[in-house]
Amino acid sequence: MNPRHAVLSACSAFYGIWLSQNPSITGLVVTAFLVIVMVLQIRKKSVYILVFLPIFFIYSQYDNTKSFSKLPEEQMIFTGKVKSIPKIDGNLLSFELVTFDETIVVHHKIKSADEKDQLRNLRINLTCTLKGKLQEPRRNSHFYGMDYREYLRNNNIYWTLRTAEFDLDHCKEADDPSVLEQINTWRSKSIKELESLFSKNTAGLMNALLFGYRDGIEAETLQHYQGLGLTHLLAVSGFNVGIVTYFLYLLLVRLGVVIEVAYTLIILFLPIYIVLTGAESSIIRAGMMGMIVIVIMMFRRRVHPVTLLSFVCIGMLSYDPSSALDLGFQLSFLMTFVLITSVYVLENSSAIVLLIMTSFICSLFSFPIILYHFFEFSLLSIPFNVIYIPFVSMVLFPISFFILILSLSVPKAILIVKEIIEYLFNFSVLFMEKAQFLKMSIVLGRPDHWIFVLYFVAIVYFLYKWEISKRISIVITIPFLLICFIHWGLPYVNPKATVSFINVGQGDSILVELPYRKAVYLIDTGGSVSFDQEDWEKREVGYDVTKEVVYPFLKARGIRHLDGLIITHGDLDHAGGGEFLLDNIKVNNVFLPLKQTENNIETLIQTAATRNNINVVKLAKGMQWESAHTLFLVLHPGVKESTSNNNSIVLWVKVYDRTFLFTGDIEEEAETEVINSFPRIKSDVLKVGHHGSMTSSTESFLDSVSPRYGIISAGENNMYGHPALEVLKRLRERGIFIFRTDQHGDISFVVDKAGLKVITAQ
Repeated sequence: MNPRHAVLSACSAFYGIWLSQNPSITGLVVTAFLVIVMVLQIRKKSVYILVFLPIFFIYSQYDNTKSFSKLPEEQMIFTGKVKSIPKIDGNLLSFELVTFDETIVVHHKIKSADEKDQLRNLRINLTCTLKGKLQEPRRNSHFYGMDYREYLRNNNIYWTLRTAEFDLDHCKEADDPSVLEQINTWRSKSIKELESLFSKNTAGLMNALLFGYRDGIEAETLQHYQGLGLTHLLAVSGFNVGIVTYFLYLLLVRLGVVIEVAYTLIILFLPIYIVLTGAESSIIRAGMMGMIVIVIMMFRRRVHPVTLLSFVCIGMLSYDPSSALDLGFQLSFLMTFVLITSVYVLENSSAIVLLIMTSFICSLFSFPIILYHFFEFSLLSIPFNVIYIPFVSMVLFPISFFILILSLSVPKAILIVKEIIEYLFNFSVLFMEKAQFLKMSIVLGRPDHWIFVLYFVAIVYFLYKWEISKRISIVITIPFLLICFIHWGLPYVNPKATVSFINVGQGDSILVELPYRKAVYLIDTGGSVSFDQEDWEKREVGYDVTKEVVYPFLKARGIRHLDGLIITHGDLDHAGGGEFLLDNIKVNNVFLPLKQTENNIETLIQTAATRNNINVVKLAKGMQWESAHTLFLVLHPGVKESTSNNNSIVLWVKVYDRTFLFTGDIEEEAETEVINSFPRIKSDVLKVGHHGSMTSSTESFLDSVSPRYGIISAGENNMYGHPALEVLKRLRERGIFIFRTDQHGDISFVVDKAGLKVITAQ
């Protein structure tokens, strides 16, 4: 088959699935463009290529109709086999369980240190009986967050299970384990063995390189790899398959095995290797290509690598259409295609030039995908890929493989080389950690679909011109740089303002973006409330809502600096992430309430502001400022000192002809002061005070403000009972439209001269 036709066929199949799952105007436009390209590229007799798109579109729709659970929601007792390596983090045990031919994710809260020690013996493939309640996986409550429910659904998982009773005494070994189960058991034991021999990070990196198991790596190290665009090095891929296959071939030949028999043994080994390394998209792709290549060699045939790659892609999509939505699948095939095609462009280059240029091409092609998922791109990606690809491939991976062989044959010998191995792995992590301080990441935000498509058009144009001219010139980079500039500049030509109430659970965080991006203000940061726990209960990495939700939200919006960080008051759920943001994003001004005494959090924020040379402004009643069709007026606090909640900053904001009232955590006392001082203040949108607590939103206050919309920021099933039923009743009686972060997720109001529009994540 013509390689070009093969690639177009794979693209047609992939895009049919993608369009089925993401229907949009942009998708239809791209479909039309793809069809035009195909018509221009193929002959009439090859028009079958176009058929792949509708076939896979329909096939994906059909596959969705089969994607449903057969387990009844009311079922309470489950017996099944442990499918994944159990993970214990503090007082939480998680694993996948196969029951009635369906996989569920089990979450068990550990009750004591003794129970935790006992559960460390839980292993893959044990058959267990447990009692609990099925729950639907949580929906995506953020505009830019990972859709956990969709992720599980793409893996044919429809339920999570919260255990009521679970004991290791209710687990037993399988009587007659299958070959697949035996392989997985050996994989699990080997992972545990390395974890017992080396420090957490060293063992984690080894297990990632050998078995594709990344759960053991410290979260901070994973962030370092992600920040420098090196996470692909922690995925078992084609290089690993090539190295293992090559050494296995040499071993068999040295043992005197006939070449044809050696080929057959390698073909039989590769499926086992796929299972051993976690069976992710990249390793399945590499393993399948390896097996097909060997078969072709045995029959002395020749197939173009691009054709082979396209056939494997279509085969995997045929087996599981949802794999097209997997980031690993997308990057694996895209990068392999780029590497295959770049070899022909750089065939006469030296090894160093080839490494540099292939790293550059891979970084360029992955640029739009990385932006879409992570909102920023590191300029250090290319030089670090040049350094780390040979280092990981030629040093860390062979050493890890050698250590694995030692652990199986002469485990005591590891003690001789342990210190050197630890030093080598720790040095690689330390080097990456120091590089983070260079802060050479470009934050552009998540590209709209049409920008995303234009990026790839510009990249393909660049590579096409490079292939023809055999050199890189400034002229051929202009389209790509122009798209980057458009992406960067779009907010600055947008006349609309956006006010976003970010779902931070039991807390507040509100992002105000003015028209034409003249200024950006963040009102409160959210914050994770911690409780006293014993050492055994503590998670390895505590959840930080500012770091995990607010900061990514800012980056997704393409926000590189804040004109103002407004802290309404110093409670943890409003200001707990202030210090982190001041250390990680440029801020022009920090606004705090004017009062005589400050609490610890407010003091920490002022210290962080001083450390970063940021101006601190104390806000009090009557202060105001204007910017880009927007007026800010401070209604509170006054001169009277009160509780922390009643000293909250109350801010009235007018954008065009629409008004917003942000109330922090004020209660009845402060509400009375506000309406007495500003009796004619009205607001279209009211941020309901104190998360909808009974102590706020009095009838007189609501009557005075007369809002059309009431926004309640509260955590789902929070322990405080927010919002109070009485408050909800008051709001409904006045015809106020209620939006809640615990029910609607992120909530955004888009404001222009014509009015405002509400968008929610759920």
